Amino acid sequence: MSQQRTDPPTFTLIVNPIAGNGRCDPLALARALASRLPGAELLITERRGHARELAASHCARDDHVVVAIGGDGTVHEVGSGLIGGRAALAVLPAGSGNDFAKMLGISDHPDEAAGLLQTLLPSSCDVGQVLIDHLDGSNSSSYFLNGLGIGFEAAVASMAARAGYLRGFSRYLVAALWTLMVYRSPEMTLMVDKQTFAGRHFLVAIGNGRCAGGSFYLTPQAEIDDGLFDICRAGPISIPRALWILPSVFKGRHGRYREVVFDRAAAVTIDIPDGGMVHADGEVLARQAAHLDVSLLPGALKVVRRGGWP
Repeated sequence: MSQQRTDPPTFTLIVNPIAGNGRCDPLALARALASRLPGAELLITERRGHARELAASHCARDDHVVVAIGGDGTVHEVGSGLIGGRAALAVLPAGSGNDFAKMLGISDHPDEAAGLLQTLLPSSCDVGQVLIDHLDGSNSSSYFLNGLGIGFEAAVASMAARAGYLRGFSRYLVAALWTLMVYRSPEMTLMVDKQTFAGRHFLVAIGNGRCAGGSFYLTPQAEIDDGLFDICRAGPISIPRALWILPSVFKGRHGRYREVVFDRAAAVTIDIPDGGMVHADGEVLARQAAHLDVSLLPGALKVVRRGGWP
């Protein structure tokens, strides 16, 4: 349940002016919101990674809210820059998927959003961290707020990023259908809560949030503050069978099919001998990942949320 504040916080708005692929005007939204938040600072991103830098420079400020205005990529960067700090993350959704924004429940209308942001107290949010060993011998690490996808979901995220001529959910749906025609399930070995699962996996979705790709509710019971990931995994699936199951994912009812299994855990280890694709919050992290260590950081981020699933 959300708590109400008595003294309004200070605000920094970080906007990605090209978010949403023309679906809306993020800069106009940002200016409208700034005009309703007295003393708000408005910062415009100029390149990939810039939002993270801007957020990190404000993370130590008490009673301060950093508002990410853009899509899931912008939220991913801003949130990553605030992890472990004292400032809180808020989101004014202006992207194609807006997946993590669904978990916070803040309106995309500047008037309503301004009222909520000035009155709601921040609450704690879990964060995911992934360490990746790549087939070429290199390694990398990243945080994620909403979800991590391995296999088919990551391939769809990669395809959607290249489908710039489409907007909104249609971008992800077309990417999913196209990827399905050419995708082959890789061999994986998963360690989940001391249990090992080996074999070909169509996908593995590790959710802190419920939704991916705008309307794919892969982990429909996930909560951002329960100290556990929700994990959806599926074995090899034929194209006709995948097309049969796909509509149920839009309502989070795919767990009724025998190919789909749900788990809950705070840590997951995955080996992919021939390499596999990985995305975090829609951003591709690896195309040939050989080993992943995924862990949950409980309460590592402050967020402003309306409270409860809308």
